[in-house]
Amino acid sequence: MSKELDKKKYICGKAYDELIKNGINQFSLNKFISMIDMSKGQFYYYFKTKEELICKVIDTKCYEMFNYKYEQTKLKTNFLDKLSMFFSFFIEEKDPEFIELAKLLKSTFHLYINTENGDIQKLNRNFYYLLLKYIEEMIDELIKKDCLKENAKKFPRSILATVDGMYLHSLMDTNFNFKHYFSEYLLAINELLIKHNKGDI
Repeated sequence: MSKELDKKKYICGKAYDELIKNGINQFSLNKFISMIDMSKGQFYYYFKTKEELICKVIDTKCYEMFNYKYEQTKLKTNFLDKLSMFFSFFIEEKDPEFIELAKLLKSTFHLYINTENGDIQKLNRNFYYLLLKYIEEMIDELIKKDCLKENAKKFPRSILATVDGMYLHSLMDTNFNFKHYFSEYLLAINELLIKHNKGDI
């Protein structure tokens, strides 16, 4: 790993600790730069804005979390269990570290919407394609095992769009029970795509 990547990783790690400790509203960039014993010139070499730093921090942690979730799906044998594990971060997260990440994501989600920052747009695109790849791989595996219908290959994008849409709606409407409705959706998509009998198409 290059010194530049090491430094960015260090900055993001320290920023994550501060964001978890104090929250986004109390996060002062000037105090943070002073805390990590770095000049403003050095800091702005790595990150152009406070928002870019926060988005990179969240993006890095979400990558780590979904990589972990994907590895855990390999221990599950059916489609519903795999999807439930993969999206457990949204449905019912129990890992203390990920619970803190979920709180932070909710408080920073506005930074990802309608952004004109090309770097943040790139983070969003890359993260979307990572999740898409994971879901496609889960579906391909189960099609090869004759557990899912062939047309399941058409559904990864709509699954991602549904979780994104429901999650956004839950942020705008606190009465919207995301866990209940998304769990219902997973049951429905599972029933639609699994093979009940050999040769079922």
